[in-house]
Amino acid sequence: MPLLFALLACQDYSLNGDGAQGGKYNPPVLASEVQEDRVTQVPIPAVDVLWVIDNSCSMEEEQAALRTNFGAFIRYFTDSGMDYHVGVVSTDMESRAQSGKLIRDGTSGSRFIDTSYSSDEAVASFRARATLGTDGSSDERGKDAVFTALTTENERANLDFYRDEAALSVVVISDEVDYSRISLDEFVSWMLGMKTDPGMVSFSSIVGPAGGCPTAEEGIGYREVTEAVGGIEWSICTSDWASLLTELGLQAAGLKREFFLSLVPVQDTIEVSVVPPGGGTATGFEAETDWTYSRARNSITFRSFVPEPLAEVRMRYTVLASEQIPAEEAPER
Repeated sequence: MPLLFALLACQDYSLNGDGAQGGKYNPPVLASEVQEDRVTQVPIPAVDVLWVIDNSCSMEEEQAALRTNFGAFIRYFTDSGMDYHVGVVSTDMESRAQSGKLIRDGTSGSRFIDTSYSSDEAVASFRARATLGTDGSSDERGKDAVFTALTTENERANLDFYRDEAALSVVVISDEVDYSRISLDEFVSWMLGMKTDPGMVSFSSIVGPAGGCPTAEEGIGYREVTEAVGGIEWSICTSDWASLLTELGLQAAGLKREFFLSLVPVQDTIEVSVVPPGGGTATGFEAETDWTYSRARNSITFRSFVPEPLAEVRMRYTVLASEQIPAEEAPER
């Protein structure tokens, strides 16, 4: 018996069979997993909107354009049944009268606009608050103004404006860079931590585009927050303020342009369509032309289209982890 075991131990086994097939890529036949996410566009019941307006010497025309077109923004709130607060602060953190304090209406003395205002009263009140002049500090500190308004002054000058249960929409308008003392990382972390659901927070920037423009410096310090937190970035150099205020109103009312995927997709396989409220024929949208995909946020964002309330956004795609590697692309062994 020991001799037999010894002979067996010395035999040469071939694990490759008779053919020259060793190392050939031979994956199992598996179908790639296809996922379809369906998200219904649902308006939020309550929102606090904080406008942060640059009141330095170069902002006269931009403040005027904002006041003129504000009606396009507020119409999504008045008479809609939504519970809303709209307040205004300046970027001037050197003036003790401002420095994160909500601008009061000179007529009523109220700190912010809410559902007690009619549509016309809301527009008139905002225009009064947004007439800030151009004598503010040239060291614009928009992020500091937001932080102070919602922390230090939250229990003092701005009492009752911010509500834990409401969504928060911040809109900054400035033609220069931000000189805030709070760091970008600290501010972003703080904003994202304001709500249990980060989707209830947005930070929109009406600022100079990348590289700036003839009338504005690049909005450094603001654009990065919008990218990290989510919101609308719009060039302050634009002349189409009506479209801008419409977009901002839709977003602040909770009508989103950005929709998150539940799994990681193979990017080139994403198909996006929208079904109107109550059902009907879905409308398809083209990648890059109508929407873009963010790998960092794993979301698709419509460029200009905003699905109406109760519309259903459908996102169909192949799941990345299930995608099969073609044999010709497989590594040799």
